[in-house]
Amino acid sequence: MPSERWSDRDLRAFVMRAPRLSWGDDELAELDRRQFRSQVVALISDGVQSRVLSEVGALTSPEGLAALTCEMLEDYVDPKKRDWLLVSAEPWQYLEKWVAESVVKTYRATVGRGLKDVKVLEGIAAASSRDALEAGEGE
Repeated sequence: MPSERWSDRDLRAFVMRAPRLSWGDDELAELDRRQFRSQVVALISDGVQSRVLSEVGALTSPEGLAALTCEMLEDYVDPKKRDWLLVSAEPWQYLEKWVAESVVKTYRATVGRGLKDVKVLEGIAAASSRDALEAGEGE
């Protein structure tokens, strides 16, 4: 748990440094990442988990969300979303929404597809009689 909550200014400063963390001292960069991830766990992971659970019914890990958030900012940030995060009056709330949307989108593109297959198979099974299924033919 972090010793003190990061301010909006602290978050913006990390967002500005994040893409360059791999350019400098590895030890300092890892310390910065750890501090950021602990802030994410403390400040936005509950909200992200709640959003993801309500939208797709999936459980997520606070530490996993923190790692993903750090990666999003460090490696593959959407420039427009990053810009809005920097100018937003409530950057932590925006970051929470952004991460939740990303997780939901990823879930639907990966795990959610398997659920569609299961529903299709359940529909086929419901439309066929047990005897026909066992004999290998439909009604």
